[in-house]
Amino acid sequence: MVVAKSKCRVDMEAQEPALRDRPDDYFTYGVGRFWKILPTRPYMNSRLDYRAALTFVQNVESVQAQLDTLMENLRLCRGDNIGSRDLECYDFLKWWATSANNPKYNWGDATLPYLDIKNAYPLEPVEPFLHGGEGLSHIVPLTTLKIKLYFLLLATHGAHAYEEATENTRKVMDGMMELRDLTMARNPHAANLTSLEAQPEIQKLKTQIRKLYHAVNKANPYFWPEAINPDETLNATMMWTWQACHETFGALHIVYAAVNDPKDEFTF
Repeated sequence: MVVAKSKCRVDMEAQEPALRDRPDDYFTYGVGRFWKILPTRPYMNSRLDYRAALTFVQNVESVQAQLDTLMENLRLCRGDNIGSRDLECYDFLKWWATSANNPKYNWGDATLPYLDIKNAYPLEPVEPFLHGGEGLSHIVPLTTLKIKLYFLLLATHGAHAYEEATENTRKVMDGMMELRDLTMARNPHAANLTSLEAQPEIQKLKTQIRKLYHAVNKANPYFWPEAINPDETLNATMMWTWQACHETFGALHIVYAAVNDPKDEFTF
C-alpha cells in the first residue's frame, strides 16, 4: 500500500504543472470551480486516488495528510462535485446541512463565506441533517460524532449511569475518559455543562443516535451489518465512512447491539 500511495502522489503532482503553465492558470483564476473546468478533472480525480491510498496507512501523519488533501479539494472545488466531505467535524457538517442547502448560495462566488460556522451546538436535534438530502458520507460521521459525545458526557457527568451500565459499556466509558481533550470535548456547549444539565442531554443524545441509526439503515440496509463484519468489497464511500465508525469509541458497541436485536433497538 505504501507503493500505491507513492504512485498516486507522483501521478497527482505530475499533473499540476500543466494546469499552472497555461495562460489562464487554473490555480489562479479557477479556484473554487475546478470541476467545471474540464481539463482539471483528471487532476482532481488523482487527488481522490491519493487520499484513498492514504487511508491504508494507519498513523497520525496519514490522517493529517488526508485532511490537508480534502481541505485543498474543497478550496479548489467549493461545490464538492468529487465528494470530499467525509470529515468527522460538527461545524463542517452543520455548514453543509444549512448554508450549502441555501438555494441562493452562489457556488461560483469565491467571496461568499465558506465553512465559516464555528463552535456550533453539537447537542441540537438531528432533523435538519436528515432533511437536506445528504448521504451516508455525512449521516454516518454525524452518527459517530453523536455517539462520541454521548460517551463523553457519560464519562464526565454520568456517575449514576456508570454504576448501572453493563460491563462492556463501562469499558467504553473508561476509554472515553482518555479523549476529554479532543476538540469535541472542548466545544463550549458541551464543556460548560453541569452534571445536572448533562443528564437530559444524555437522554436526548440516545434518541438522536437511534434516529440517525435508522436513517442510515433506511438509506442502505447493508451498511451497519457491513460495519461490524466488513469484507473486501467495500466501495470508496463505504470504506471511508466505515473507518469513521471503527475509529469511534463505543460506535461498534452500539451498532452491534442494534443489528443483533430482533427489535432493531439498542442496549445502552
